[in-house]
Amino acid sequence: MTLSLLADCVCRYVAQRIALLGPKEWVEWVSAPAEAWLEEAAGFQRALEECGLTAAELSTYVRNSPYLLLPGAFQCAGLPATPQDWTPIPDIPATRGALAAVVLVAGACGMETVSYGAENEGALFVNLVTLPGPGAISEKSQAAMKGHTDAATFPFRGTRDPEFPRIAPAPDVVFLAALRNGEAVPTSVMPLPNILDRLSPEDARILRGPNIVLSAQRTFVKGTERALGEKHVLDGAPVLHDGPEGTWVRYTHSQSLPFDENDAVAVAAKSNFEAACLAVTEHVVLKPGDLLLLNNRKALHGRSKVGPAVGGESRWLIRSYGLDCSEVAEEQRHSGNRHTLYP
Repeated sequence: MTLSLLADCVCRYVAQRIALLGPKEWVEWVSAPAEAWLEEAAGFQRALEECGLTAAELSTYVRNSPYLLLPGAFQCAGLPATPQDWTPIPDIPATRGALAAVVLVAGACGMETVSYGAENEGALFVNLVTLPGPGAISEKSQAAMKGHTDAATFPFRGTRDPEFPRIAPAPDVVFLAALRNGEAVPTSVMPLPNILDRLSPEDARILRGPNIVLSAQRTFVKGTERALGEKHVLDGAPVLHDGPEGTWVRYTHSQSLPFDENDAVAVAAKSNFEAACLAVTEHVVLKPGDLLLLNNRKALHGRSKVGPAVGGESRWLIRSYGLDCSEVAEEQRHSGNRHTLYP
């Protein structure tokens, strides 16, 4: 796959398509991503084929690779000052291009662009920016982030939570669209195949069993507790899962503990896993207009320290999620917005 050709294809199609949408039409388009994809599917697939790639080939690549970087996938100019909150996304040509690129690439991969009601009030797209003021959330927005998969306590696709079966699967893909990154802060990626190569068979066996306690990540804590009536904690959960698409992972360094802290084998497996993550880390520096697809099942991801700069020309990414929803039940969606998943 020639990634530059693919990125150029996405960029051209996005620019041509969003130029035809007025303000009201744009809001309707981006507020219903599944419907937007159905509207665009034939045209976008033809554009891909003109670049020598089918949607099926793109989907296979994305589902099997730890990450995919599309450089210059949308036009990025005329930016305002960087926002100082997760939402809203400023409505300008650059952000329209970023959002449209996400919806189209997700659709081509057989995925819907989704959000979760428990995180950021169900916002479909959020600004990843440094937040002003004191407090833990502001400090976290400035700090480095260890390896994790997003929505790590949510089930693997094709499985259900043992206590709360309404919970939808964690996303397949985390999309990061870069608008500003003047300090060249790298996104860190820890490919699962490389991690597995460094684990012993015993480590892998332990991580496939109910030996780790996973707690909800900070951005999901309040929302899941509000929806479920209690904190979402998996008391003994597999970190590794073998399914029809190979081995998958879910993990968060900051919210994972051995189920039995006196179990030396489990403690060692956890420690070896984290050491392997550190050893295989790759650093990807995003530039304005880049679109990064992080496979949330085949890799962990994090970032280097961002720093204290707020607003102005400070770092600005937009994040969203993609999920193959072919097996998502109606009860796992919110009734108001189909793209918002439970909890």
